[in-house]
Parts: sequence; C-alpha cells; structure tokens
Amino acid sequence: MYSSFISRSNVYIGAATLAAHASYIREGFRIRDMLFFTELFLNWNSDFEGPSEPFQATQISRYLDKLVVDGFARRGGRGRIQLFRLTRLGLLELVGRLADVQSPLPIEQTLFRIYFLKGYSPWLERLVKDGQSLVPPALAIELAALLDVETVVEHEIRRVERSLLRVEKRISDAQETSALVKNRLNAGVPFEEVVNEVERRFPYELNSMKPLGELILSIEVDQRPWELQSGNLLRVSTLWEPQRIILKEVLRQLRAIRSDCRQG
Repeated sequence: MYSSFISRSNVYIGAATLAAHASYIREGFRIRDMLFFTELFLNWNSDFEGPSEPFQATQISRYLDKLVVDGFARRGGRGRIQLFRLTRLGLLELVGRLADVQSPLPIEQTLFRIYFLKGYSPWLERLVKDGQSLVPPALAIELAALLDVETVVEHEIRRVERSLLRVEKRISDAQETSALVKNRLNAGVPFEEVVNEVERRFPYELNSMKPLGELILSIEVDQRPWELQSGNLLRVSTLWEPQRIILKEVLRQLRAIRSDCRQG
C-alpha cells in the first residue's frame, strides 16, 4: 500500500516536501505540514479523490523516515512533535527526482512537474544555495542542469511524438488489415491463408509471444473473421483514434509551453 501510494504520487509528494521545507525552514516542518501541501498539489489533479488522512499520514511518515535514513533529511523536535528539515543533499535529490525524465508519467503529473520547475526554479536555487553567494562550480552546474525546464519539456515532446507515431501506425495497420481480409475473403481465399498473409504483412506487437495465427485459433470459429475486420475498425474508432486526438492536443500544448520557455 505504501509503495503504491508513493509511486503513484511521487512527483506531488516530492514537491510537497520541498514546499514544506521552504515554508518552515527555520523551525522545521511537521508531518501535517507535508500532508497539507501533498493534498494541495494532489487536489490540482482533477482525477484525484485522495486516500483518507490517517492512511496518507502513515505513508508520508514512512516516506520521511526513509529520507532521514538516506541522509536526505534530519529529524528534530521535542516529545511527540517531530520536525524535519531537508539536507542540501536531500534538496538536490528531490529536485533531481522532479526533473527526472527517464520514467514516463501520466500527463497531469508531467504538466505539474513542468509547472513546478518553471515557476519555482529561482526559489529552489536559493534553497539549495542556502544563502551562500558562492557555491562549488560542480554544484552550480548540476543545479542548473536540474532546473533546465526546457529540457524536461523537450524530452516529453519527443516521448509524445513517439506515442503518436505508434498509434498512427496501429490505425493504418488495422484499417489496411480490415480491407485486406474483406477483399481476400470475398475473392474466396481460404481464411487460413488470409491469416498467414495478415501475419506476414502486418505483424502485431506481441507476435513474438503469440503469433497471430495461434491467437486467431484460440478464438471461437464464428468470431475469427470479425476480429480481423469489424473488430479492427472498432478498435480504431473507440481506442486509437481518440488516443490520436488526445496525443495531438497534448503535443500542441507542450510545444506552446516550450515556446513560452524560450521566450521567457
């Protein structure tokens, strides 16, 4: 449960940790401060309905414990009140997690990440420098690279472009497959030969795991032609064409954000 919640919300929780640290930088922040900022950032995701507070508090407590163990935060406070402060190493780590483009994210998290880095880069830089006018050159270079939001946007544009090409290929293959099967069957070509031709000309992505011929044979006999004709067209209209429309709009928005980054 813990790892699932954290992994699904890691971008928001990382940003909430930074926000809580900055807001209570002198005395240290409490778990409930983290809770507020986590809820605030998650609330900006319109699809999020949120776990109950006791559950979420438990997960955040464990998350902070892990930061302490890893040297990314220090624990203080008196009695039952625990206070936390991020170390410089922890600040760099959390900024790095926000800027990490290697793992694809849902679009709402991607947009939040871009917003947070774009809006708060000067603030994050001040946090890491901790009031020092001079910092080691290596740190300054690393920090500048992490806060380069245009790189994050550019990487996401490339990823969406690849996804768009993939879905467009699926659409064209499905449409061509449907037309081919219809024409061959109308011409009296045996169904098995048609399947072999489809497999040869339009191999699907999981063909190495289960060849198309084997997949078709596992389907009820009267369903087989439907899968290759009407089923393909239905997948286009209900799955892949809507995906194409969404990806095109996401790409348009990301390119607009990139243009804004370059101008400002």
